[in-house]
Amino acid sequence: MRKKVQTLINRINHYRIQILLGVSIVVLITLLLIQIRWINRARDLNEEQFNHRVGMALHESVDEFMKDRESCETMSACMNKSKFDANDSAQLESEVERLDSIIKQQFKNYQIQSPYNIEVLSSADEQPRSKCFYYSLRKALSHDKAVLNVYFQKREQSILDSMGSMFILSMILILILFVFFGITVLSLFKDKKILGRTTDLINNIAHEFKTPMATIALAGKMLGREKVYSQSEQVKHYANVITSENNRLKKQIDQLLKLSCIDRGELQLNSNQFKVHDLLSECIETLSVSISEREGDLLINNKASNDLITGDRELIQNVFLNLLDNAIKYSPGKPELSIETKNINGSLHVLVSDKGIGMNKEEQKHVFERYYRAPTGDRHDVKGFGIGLSYSRMIIDAHKGSINVWSKKNYGSTFTVIIPQS
Repeated sequence: MRKKVQTLINRINHYRIQILLGVSIVVLITLLLIQIRWINRARDLNEEQFNHRVGMALHESVDEFMKDRESCETMSACMNKSKFDANDSAQLESEVERLDSIIKQQFKNYQIQSPYNIEVLSSADEQPRSKCFYYSLRKALSHDKAVLNVYFQKREQSILDSMGSMFILSMILILILFVFFGITVLSLFKDKKILGRTTDLINNIAHEFKTPMATIALAGKMLGREKVYSQSEQVKHYANVITSENNRLKKQIDQLLKLSCIDRGELQLNSNQFKVHDLLSECIETLSVSISEREGDLLINNKASNDLITGDRELIQNVFLNLLDNAIKYSPGKPELSIETKNINGSLHVLVSDKGIGMNKEEQKHVFERYYRAPTGDRHDVKGFGIGLSYSRMIIDAHKGSINVWSKKNYGSTFTVIIPQS
């Protein structure tokens, strides 16, 4: 029993974010439904009050109209005629206008401001239309089926206006609530994604640091042996191993520290003019061993007639080293790399291409995000922190340039670095 309870608790902990999110959505939907119901009830109540005020105003209007018996008799006589002449029409119109003026005053007294039209119908006329107010004139005109109809042109608008700012404020608050809830949910998923990648980064750092440290420790231990110490070639070999692994650690630590400086806005560019072709040659020389070990090829096509730029030489070099190193790492078998430079619209374009595993559209969307590492298929020897391309973009952005990627799965990738020259 205890084991089942513990399993249930573990499952709840694992899905706690989804559970909290689901409960929050249910609560918000319930709140929205309650609010909609309240608005409908408020509207119904206001409609009842509006109808009551109109009824009272029409009742008092007809009472006021009845005080002039001569007018009532004139209207009644006109309505009882089967045929109207011009004089009858003028008299009837005059009496209807008088009744309208009384109704207008009573509406004003009852604070009814909506525009309206009135009709006085007899038994020979059509029946009253739907959604109109009608009041019997039988008592006033001694006519059993005489009816006063009142049509409001903007009845719904009048009801909503009567609800006042409370209705508008309620809708605005609901909208704001859902907007902020959506932002919170998106932030939650984004933070969860970053947390997962941060965990991967920590694991990668532990693995990447552990390997050179173990190598250094082993080389140091070997140097301590008398048999190795007496052989200069062996000493030189292990000393080179220690230096190489130390440089590797230093490079990784420097990259992490500089990334932190960029986040804090403390990155200082040591800007100088330099030639990119010379810089690329140094990068190729640095990685020549890695390329040779895997029997790879590197094609250089320096089309740019002007390769002079202004920037931080060391940081720009790190960018190209990252791109070339990735091209090597993500190329199965023998790497086939190429570098091309060209001048376009006052900027220097440097294209670093490979024929490696490539990326699909979804992977390209995230490739410059921090801690993101593209899937490597059945390859499990690709090392890294997932910060190289994010770091590279930040460096290029600091130089007012841009970096983008074109890639196709199983065909390779091309990273284009654009640095302004003017």
